[in-house]
Amino acid sequence: MPRRVLTQRDIEDLAAAGTTQIELDADTLVTALARDRARELGVRLLPATGARPTAPATATDLHARVRAAVIARLGGTPEGLDAIISRVLEGKQGG
Repeated sequence: MPRRVLTQRDIEDLAAAGTTQIELDADTLVTALARDRARELGVRLLPATGARPTAPATATDLHARVRAAVIARLGGTPEGLDAIISRVLEGKQGG
């Protein structure tokens, strides 16, 4: 089954439609920006009943997941994508 990616825009759209909580399943990837925006808008992200907590992603895993999410959202690979993701992740680790 393909993974579902929940983005900041998805959270904003759901909140605008009145959603106050979202039950996540094991196949749903939530971007960091989506988590932050959900917190800001008061949308609760709930693990599916019986879902196991997952281990934190390694930098390599996170890079790959962000890359896949961007390509899926844009429908192609923007020039310099890997370099941009690397810069953002390096900044996140230092902050």
